[in-house]
Amino acid sequence: MDCRHPGRIAKSSVRFSRNSGIPNDKDTVRTYAEQACARTGAPPGWVTGVSNGASLLTLIQRESSFRSNAVNVRDKNATGPVQSDGSKLNCSRGYAQVIPGTFAADHQEGTSTQIYDPVANIAAAINYIWGRYGDISRVQQANPHLPPHPY
Repeated sequence: MDCRHPGRIAKSSVRFSRNSGIPNDKDTVRTYAEQACARTGAPPGWVTGVSNGASLLTLIQRESSFRSNAVNVRDKNATGPVQSDGSKLNCSRGYAQVIPGTFAADHQEGTSTQIYDPVANIAAAINYIWGRYGDISRVQQANPHLPPHPY
């Protein structure tokens, strides 16, 4: 599949069921990130690092500390009506801290509509990165040699 043509869904189709039983560790995230790269067509090197060291693992560690059910209730996105997960609609969620509008717009065809689903969440982030930055090497939040910065 070509990440430049994701399976856009309506924002109202995004679901908010949390995960259960997913370990909060780097090896688990690596497996899901590899699956997301395979689904989107992103280079496998995006998982562990490209030439400047930028990687999905760095981005996810900084965004969610490897927690698949992470929610940011304090940033500027934390607005809107409360959803079934107990958080406001536009909160950043999941491993890659994707907001529902971005998840919907950059949803990868063939993945879950659950924003907390690890593969769907990371795949949407990959599609967003490709569309906005062109390559993960240009995402400061993914680069371990640069200070954290929202992406």
